[in-house]
Amino acid sequence: MVKATLFIEAQANIPGAASRSLEDLIVEMKESKVNITGQDVSEEEEDGEETKTYSSFAEVDVDMPLREFLRLCMRVTPSTLEVTDAEKELTAKEAMYLIGDMCKVIGTCCQSAGVRLPMPKTQFGDETQKEPGIDEDAYDEFIDEGYIHYKFVTKVAGDEELIKRDTLRVLNVLGAYVNTMKLKEEGDQSNGFMGLAAIDILIPDVETLFEIALRFSPIAMTLEHPSVLSISLLDIQNLAINVSSLVTDITNYITIKKHDLAPKEN
Repeated sequence: MVKATLFIEAQANIPGAASRSLEDLIVEMKESKVNITGQDVSEEEEDGEETKTYSSFAEVDVDMPLREFLRLCMRVTPSTLEVTDAEKELTAKEAMYLIGDMCKVIGTCCQSAGVRLPMPKTQFGDETQKEPGIDEDAYDEFIDEGYIHYKFVTKVAGDEELIKRDTLRVLNVLGAYVNTMKLKEEGDQSNGFMGLAAIDILIPDVETLFEIALRFSPIAMTLEHPSVLSISLLDIQNLAINVSSLVTDITNYITIKKHDLAPKEN
């Protein structure tokens, strides 16, 4: 179970609308069986000089399972939040469910927006490995240090050698070490390689595990080791804030694109 406080903001150009929307949201959360242990909606504040806007905040205390908590954060997208208590362990099976939920929501948002999450920018020399491969002694050392053994399959396209090079660099920059990387052709190859990449890696911590999963959007995955992950309150808090921010950013992009609100060049 996770105990946390969500801070949810609303804005409107009509007095009373922002606070009402937050009150309606709290009612909706209760109707969907969210266990709310405390709530408070602030008085509206007036912003702007020429164009008046009104803003309000809801402070909502919740107590719920981690998986439902992360789903809630992606749905109501709090401005910020504070996790005050949670279980400190997560089974491999539970972790896979969490990753699947997040990839599904973020992937759907990206598909609606016609975008994909950017990979970290890399350049020659960023990689810590010349090529994939971890020998047995090094593997044992990584495991002793608390690394996570993760395998996943993702869709790739482009020049085969560049896919291998850039994927290795990105994973190294994110802190992972690549054991194996195998490409398999699938679909039309007339415009370059198209297919799947099966990747076997070691990851330093839980936060990096979720970061890599979100960036690579796996279509299949398995967590080889450990069977139970240690997860801190800060891990949960950062994860919830990150996925909430991603949904907000993509939703805002869709709104701007839909209503043609982007600044025009002179």
